[in-house]
Amino acid sequence: MSADTAQGRAITARPCASPKENMTLRIEPLHVPASVDAPDAGDWLAYVDIVHEVLEFDSGTDWFSTPADEWLVGMHNTRYVAREAFVARDGTRIVGIGKLEYEREAGSDSNIDIAIRVDARGTGVDDALLAHLERIAQERGRRRSSTFAFVRPEEMATAEAALLRPTSGFGAVPRDAYMTDFFLRHGYALGQVERVSAFDLQGSYEQTERMLDAALAKAGPDYEPVWWQTPTPDEYADGYAAAITRMNTDVPSGDLTWDEEPWDGDRVRYREGIKQQAGQIMAVTGVIHRPTGEFVAFSELVIGRDRSRVTETYGTLVLQEHRGHRLGTIVKCLGLLRWHELVPDSPVVQTFNAEENRFMLDVNEAVGFRPVCWSGEWQKELT
Repeated sequence: MSADTAQGRAITARPCASPKENMTLRIEPLHVPASVDAPDAGDWLAYVDIVHEVLEFDSGTDWFSTPADEWLVGMHNTRYVAREAFVARDGTRIVGIGKLEYEREAGSDSNIDIAIRVDARGTGVDDALLAHLERIAQERGRRRSSTFAFVRPEEMATAEAALLRPTSGFGAVPRDAYMTDFFLRHGYALGQVERVSAFDLQGSYEQTERMLDAALAKAGPDYEPVWWQTPTPDEYADGYAAAITRMNTDVPSGDLTWDEEPWDGDRVRYREGIKQQAGQIMAVTGVIHRPTGEFVAFSELVIGRDRSRVTETYGTLVLQEHRGHRLGTIVKCLGLLRWHELVPDSPVVQTFNAEENRFMLDVNEAVGFRPVCWSGEWQKELT
């Protein structure tokens, strides 16, 4: 497919193995409106509705739903991450959506999201959308495609022996799940399984305080904890950005291959501006290594305009050369304590951890995080 086809013209495709013999599928670029109240916002609202439907169906919770107006801000701000979105129509009805994201400065990776209305799964819409997104990724010079799919606890409980594990052996997804079969059929490999856990922000903090005190004593005077609500103080911006750059190389990644994502102080400020536009609050807990002044650990919490909704954990990282001093416990526990003071009405914090990241899982379990669902992380070489 030529580049102008990917950007500007609709394609017509016959669904693969479709039970709806008369279906004619059209995949078109999504029109991104100026606002959710604009007269031309209909496709955008349908797009978000499908994403919410699928996320809730697959995960068993509505915790991952982002309001349409907040999400729209990110679609308009693409200086560092390119985003190309598409809708699949059966007649006038939008039955599926797809999105391709990739770092503008990192040249190998792409992230693909596909969401098909539950009543349209298996009709070939998903096959056509995935092929469409992969072709565009290749046209953009991307060599890898990554995606994910949630797994509900009851699916894991009933799967028993029929499980598919990544080569690390940590975690699993049901072998006969719809999305497992779909990704395997299209040449994707299960590279990692992540656990989604939640902490009750309305419960007791006694254990959190005890763990923080013990971790501070273990770390000693060489390590200084810091906390702020964005915007990031000038004295921390560059060090914080350098630590974010290490996320793709320092976290356990199983069989997944990632490019390093370049961050600097300007990119930190840019992201904070997007959060402010969307009405979101973000806070960062960090640790400074006093002898060198290096920013060596951090954890980020974010909540949307509705402060009574779920809080999301963004990145949590301790640089490899500073592990073993309980810095992960410090940023996790101090962050939770300060966040509850800042946003007292949020019910829970949710976080993702690789199943092989036993250290961080130990910290989260000890402080009170409990499993909610799982996410299979899939990747494919696009050669």
